[in-house]
Amino acid sequence: MSVSTTWADRLAATSSGSGARCIVLGHGIGTDQNSWQPQAEALVRAGMRVLRFDFAGATPHTQGLFHSARHSSLYGFAEDLTMLMGELDLRDAVYVGHSLGAMAGILAAAASPGLFRAVVAIGASACYIDDPSTDYVGGYSRADVEAVFELLRSNYVAWANGFARSMVGSDGPHLSASEFTRALLGLRPDIAQAMLRATLLCDHRDEARALRTPLYMIQATRDPAVPDSAARWLAHHANARRLMFIDAHGHLPHLTAPCSVSQVLLQCLEEAFDA
Repeated sequence: MSVSTTWADRLAATSSGSGARCIVLGHGIGTDQNSWQPQAEALVRAGMRVLRFDFAGATPHTQGLFHSARHSSLYGFAEDLTMLMGELDLRDAVYVGHSLGAMAGILAAAASPGLFRAVVAIGASACYIDDPSTDYVGGYSRADVEAVFELLRSNYVAWANGFARSMVGSDGPHLSASEFTRALLGLRPDIAQAMLRATLLCDHRDEARALRTPLYMIQATRDPAVPDSAARWLAHHANARRLMFIDAHGHLPHLTAPCSVSQVLLQCLEEAFDA
């Protein structure tokens, strides 16, 4: 049996729709490309082509692509995304990313100007740890983060349950904490820890300042992972064209409030393509 070496196959890329305007969707921790189903359907109805993929380690199919060294930081995920885009030779596409996927897109765009027409970031933070020396408020202390890592190492099930309850917020008709817990438990613990460390220990404020690609941001009003201060810092220093708040509780508004996110996302995309 031959083993595919294409990035599209490695990352299980799938395409839907046939419009001239192409949207690339990148997910966050504990989810995969299926998390974008409501948005993908809305975008296809709007006449757009949608490309979805799975980041390394997010699914059984992509576990073989995950390497502890390469993916110990968000740079590895950004490089994978850049390789996928280069292989497919997609021009003038808009990238939409959530959390880890959002910052991977910003890093890719900062390193390769012109890679995307624009980036739309949902629940994105350039740095999660407070930096008193610059009055930066990321929402976590280093001790907070280390406590999360210790729980993940010592009791993965307890971590998954607690993390899911925090990130989902109140159970709703579209997503419950128990559903997200099951998704987290489907991750290999070492991969979950590596993804979480790459995210929570990141400090990509310099890359945010260097970003020249048009940026649009969508943020839940009550996001336990990304406080308003961190979202507003990123919007200001990356010169975001818009920072739009969704009335939602939790870090996964595209899953918990899919209709609201789809509506705002379409507004951002219309502006990005018409600019």
